[in-house]
Amino acid sequence: MVKEKRETYEFLGNLVVSLMNMDGLFTYGFFEKELCVSPKKLSEMRQGEDEYIYQYVRLLRCILEYINLVIWMDKIQEQLRVVLDSHYDLVIAAVPHGFRGAIQPGQWETVLQWDGVIL
Repeated sequence: MVKEKRETYEFLGNLVVSLMNMDGLFTYGFFEKELCVSPKKLSEMRQGEDEYIYQYVRLLRCILEYINLVIWMDKIQEQLRVVLDSHYDLVIAAVPHGFRGAIQPGQWETVLQWDGVIL
């Protein structure tokens, strides 16, 4: 695989592998039945060797459906536009899920920062 293509899919591949490892339900046999994907192809995807993005997207959609996790890509895109237009930094936080509503995150992570800005 060409180096540029490998870097393009690395994030998506890592995300899919992390989610696959999250639950014992997600075995090669499970994906073979659900998506008609061969164990060889799944193995290649886990190692980042698959260069077809639609395979990663198929796996990701299947996993998200089973674990009831929603990723709002339109909201992420909207926030990126605000950040870029306003010269803000983009910060992500993990917020513990609780019954009492929103909980202040313990740690924030900057994922997009303007050059020369010190936090």
